[in-house]
Amino acid sequence: MSVTDYIFTNIEHSVYFDEPGTGFGGIDLPYRYTSPCIKGEGKFYFFFYWDTAFTQYALYATGHPDIAKANIQNMLWLIRRQGYMPNHVGIHNRSQSPYLCRLVVDYFVHIGGPEADSDFFRECAEGLLQEYNWWTSARLHPTGLSQHRTHETWEGMEKFADNRRVAKICPSQGKTLAEKRRIGAHYLAEAEATCDFTPRFEKRCLDYVQCDLNGLLYEYELFFAEHSERLGWDFDIDWVARAELRKERLNQYCWSEARGLFLDYDGVNDRHSPVAALTGVQLLMHGIPSDAQAARIVKNLALFEREFGVGYTEECPNCTDYQWAFPAVWPPMVQNTVQGLARYGFHQEARRIAQKYIDVTDHLFEEKGKIFEKTDAETGRLSEAEYDPPPMIGWTAGVYLSCQNYLKN
Repeated sequence: MSVTDYIFTNIEHSVYFDEPGTGFGGIDLPYRYTSPCIKGEGKFYFFFYWDTAFTQYALYATGHPDIAKANIQNMLWLIRRQGYMPNHVGIHNRSQSPYLCRLVVDYFVHIGGPEADSDFFRECAEGLLQEYNWWTSARLHPTGLSQHRTHETWEGMEKFADNRRVAKICPSQGKTLAEKRRIGAHYLAEAEATCDFTPRFEKRCLDYVQCDLNGLLYEYELFFAEHSERLGWDFDIDWVARAELRKERLNQYCWSEARGLFLDYDGVNDRHSPVAALTGVQLLMHGIPSDAQAARIVKNLALFEREFGVGYTEECPNCTDYQWAFPAVWPPMVQNTVQGLARYGFHQEARRIAQKYIDVTDHLFEEKGKIFEKTDAETGRLSEAEYDPPPMIGWTAGVYLSCQNYLKN
């Protein structure tokens, strides 16, 4: 059996439906949904935000656009219920990087455009606007950009500081109660930033503005600019101007001319993060960099790329203490990097990185008979940073089939 055969055979085994009273965290989702792990394997068997965004590629490739739609419907339902899409169902203290706009655009491209299901398109657009308004109010930073935070209680922050993985990275023993709460809040914000945990933010995520978050919100503004007239929205908002202002602010605060990369911005100390990450390369995917900036970013791929893939960050002191750091290879960031490089015409680099991901996945599948959450860019083996990676269909399957499709075309 090939990896492709394995995915086609098993993708439906990652589809769940909540019978009354069975939903994770006490919440029964109204539609079918996919979870990262196959039933009976691994520990991620409930509904996640950005995991689902990359699983969608596998659903389209295997002929399940109906399940892709159901995933979006569940997200819209949760946004109406909570005001935002949570990190995962059953959680109430944070969101996660906002990929819903990309899911909506991809779905309507797949089915033939907004006209193919105009009522659902309107429902999607209204949900996107509610989510966007949350990110630009509850998560607004003084720079005018948005940042990742948490809205956990004091008690919840204290509890999170005692989390085994948090305590290992940032012990709170001997700290005051206020300091302990601050530690918990910083790491809850990191979890919202989809990278629990990472050296990107120097253990103080709340001080930072994340470049990738604002790249994603830029796409929401372009979506509203394109479709407001179709929807009959009569808001006194110039969405193109908003998008251009966000791009200007990203260049002002997050572009490092010295390093030739987009970096997270430390608003407390008015400087860039000392740790470069693929999240800065991701801005190619959103169309943010100029051609000159893109060329410099591509020259810096060597910071992340090794024989067996692209690490999440550049190599830095103590990076192996973190799973969202060098040398861990994460499928979503492979997808974003390949897509961004291809958008700017750097197909040689994009194809090379996609092929490395395919080759490592194939090799591990031949050895172990499964596909996994994360790998190691230096060894081609499984990454064991912070915890052993579970067997996973989810984003691993989606990115594998997406890379495979890109290499064929």
